[in-house]
Amino acid sequence: MTDVPDADERARMLLAQAHARLDAGDGAGAEALCRDALAQDPACAAAWNMLGVLLLQRRDAAAAECFAQAAHHGPQVLEHHRNLAGALYQMGRPADAAAALGRALSLLGPHGGLLAALGDARMAQGDAPGAVTAYRAGLDHLAPGPERIRVQGNLVRALCACGWWDEAVAVARERVTLAPGALTWRDLANTLLVAGQVDAAVEPALTAVALAPDRADLRVVASAVLIDANRIDEAAAQVASALALAPDMAEAQANRGFIALRRDDAVGAAAAFRAALDGTPAGGGLPLAALHEGLGTALLRQGDIAGGAPHFAWRYRTPGLGPALAGIPVWDGVVRPGVALVVTATQGLGDVMHFIRYAPFLRQAGMRVIFRGMGALVDLLNASGLVEEAGPLAQLLPPDAAWVQADCLALLPLAATSLGFASDTVPYLVPPPDAVQHWAGVLDGLPPFRVALVWAGSTRLSYHRHRAPRLAPLLPLLDDPALAGRVGWVCVQTDDGRRDLATVGAGLADRTDFLDLGDRLRSLADTAAILAQADLVIALDTGVAHLAGALGRRLWLMLDTGSEWRWFLGREDSPWYPTARLFRQRRPGDWPGVVADMAAALRAQVAE
Repeated sequence: MTDVPDADERARMLLAQAHARLDAGDGAGAEALCRDALAQDPACAAAWNMLGVLLLQRRDAAAAECFAQAAHHGPQVLEHHRNLAGALYQMGRPADAAAALGRALSLLGPHGGLLAALGDARMAQGDAPGAVTAYRAGLDHLAPGPERIRVQGNLVRALCACGWWDEAVAVARERVTLAPGALTWRDLANTLLVAGQVDAAVEPALTAVALAPDRADLRVVASAVLIDANRIDEAAAQVASALALAPDMAEAQANRGFIALRRDDAVGAAAAFRAALDGTPAGGGLPLAALHEGLGTALLRQGDIAGGAPHFAWRYRTPGLGPALAGIPVWDGVVRPGVALVVTATQGLGDVMHFIRYAPFLRQAGMRVIFRGMGALVDLLNASGLVEEAGPLAQLLPPDAAWVQADCLALLPLAATSLGFASDTVPYLVPPPDAVQHWAGVLDGLPPFRVALVWAGSTRLSYHRHRAPRLAPLLPLLDDPALAGRVGWVCVQTDDGRRDLATVGAGLADRTDFLDLGDRLRSLADTAAILAQADLVIALDTGVAHLAGALGRRLWLMLDTGSEWRWFLGREDSPWYPTARLFRQRRPGDWPGVVADMAAALRAQVAE
């Protein structure tokens, strides 16, 4: 008598046939056999797992339930848990994937692969600190090899997302030591770049190129690093090589645009950004917001405000640059009576002082306009009367209106209307009376011609290295014997730039013609009260420059070759600020030339 296989054995036989069908390329037949096997034995974990794999290949959401059944009936099989978490992750359910991985770890104990997958799921949820914890734990259970290198790379990205730069760089360097290839050198360069260690990023980027000279993408990374290091000619050479390898590469065209902006070639920049946009499909490739902002910048630099502003407005689609006030609709930009507008700002003091000039015109058109933003501006704006009232971002809006919001830079399109540059409004900012009283006579002990100085701005901006001369190049101006006894120098430098006073400017503290007030400034109201007493303000492109221009003070502005679009191309004057005179670099990094031009102009000014 022949033995009849039981249900469990029949299921195994059918599953073996399914594997054979799959090996032969018959996915549909394999799937049918898997279902037959499960009909014989609904608890066959291997059949559930194989069916899940087949369904996942065609992105059928039922795959996740199959893997869940596999994990339920075969809880000690690692593959079932990993497949379940992977399917949930691919289907855009990272929270469910994290929960499944948590259950697997409680059943199986610490496992490097599961912990690494948990880190991936937490990153997808936006929980970078949680991802760091999972990746660290995973690395404790991973042997040396490709998987460990991959997880280290993910850990670096999570650390960067947390702003934990030192550890991110340390892990990236360890990856290079363990696997010194072109890609790990590239990743180290990128990590150093986002960590703000631009000069240190150059060697790793060039090493990556040397190891794989035929990879256009590595040359693009090197060009980006060199742009930030202000090594523009070298960056251009890398871009040219990248385009020779891949003529339609959007990333290379984008960097060609950024290089053109640094060289004051706004026409070439616009062409490059258009080419990059043509090569970047919607929903893929380069971030469209960055490309449109680059194109907008190039057009604005040429004075085309109407054409450039719509592209420039794409910046608000960049992560972190969305509306400042939750739940408040965004203004549509149409000027009409009855609109209640709150102008907002979370960064860029200069931007606020530049564009708040339009608030009175909006109010004259029947709109209500208030301000919510950085506390340093509140007293100054309230004293100047441009808006109905000003307060910090957290201050509640008046409850008697349906407010809409606009970032201060969203007022830029008004410059393309009949309002123009509104230069006839200057001065439109005034220092508050209490600040004027507090600082009255503070410059009386200085020589008769008083010059306020600022040489560095916020280091949070990616281009701060290019725009800031720092103090060292200015020392020949301060030491010019033709100005001795005639010019009094007033330091209104705050924040990071003050460290220059302890290094290259250590001797200034002992001079009777140099007065350092920077460490006593509480807000821009204080700075305004001091600038109001100065005969001249010398500044880089930062908030103090806009404050001086808006106060109607005489302003000499030091500009690098890649200066912001608002100073346009080649001009020595500014349509925004009639009292400004622009001193421009003739080539990237030429601050000594700028200072020499200013010294000659100041000698002539004092002689008058």
